[in-house]
Amino acid sequence: MDISWLGNSAIRIQSGLTTVVSDPFYADGSTTMPTTTAQIVTISLDDPRHSNSNGVKGDPRVLHGPGEYEIANFYISGMGTPYTPPSPNDEPHDEAAQRQIYTVFTMRAEGMRVCHAGALVPTLTPRQLDELNNIEVLVVDARGDLARRVARLVSQIGPRIVVPVGWQAAEDDRDDISALQPLLGELGITDAPVQSNLRVTPTSLPRELSVVPLRRIA
Repeated sequence: MDISWLGNSAIRIQSGLTTVVSDPFYADGSTTMPTTTAQIVTISLDDPRHSNSNGVKGDPRVLHGPGEYEIANFYISGMGTPYTPPSPNDEPHDEAAQRQIYTVFTMRAEGMRVCHAGALVPTLTPRQLDELNNIEVLVVDARGDLARRVARLVSQIGPRIVVPVGWQAAEDDRDDISALQPLLGELGITDAPVQSNLRVTPTSLPRELSVVPLRRIA
């Protein structure tokens, strides 16, 4: 399995001939999502930063809500949770937005499970946490103001690998992980070298928690 970061909270997961893109985004003033092709797209939230399925080539099947799905060699589960804004400044002002359901997607392939918690830190019930207790790779938001909440989620789920997204380094210095220091400190991680992509198999999983920052694909 190969995992790449496309910017914001978007990731690309490749397994065999099947590609999944999670949370594709519309271009903003600083970041444009690179051109990519996929067979499956997952959407965690109806928001421009997470829902640009039209930006993914290949006429993919789009999943945007809770449910169980089997597509090609992927088994995908969407878990509905209440929308919890990252900070008070992100609180939606209209009532409809406040009632949105945020979907946490878990994808199983090659004998491993990847959970995309996306750009929000979901509030999960004990039953939901129990369903996520065998996650090998957890994709989480890594902005400094969320570090403590993310660290708690990591502790609750217990993944082997954490892939941080949402942190933004300058284009000319994409190995600068200073923005990740609050999260690394909360997790007690001192060594987290940036990688171009994460290639992982059941036999290559680390024994202890590892944080793997990825360079955004240009």
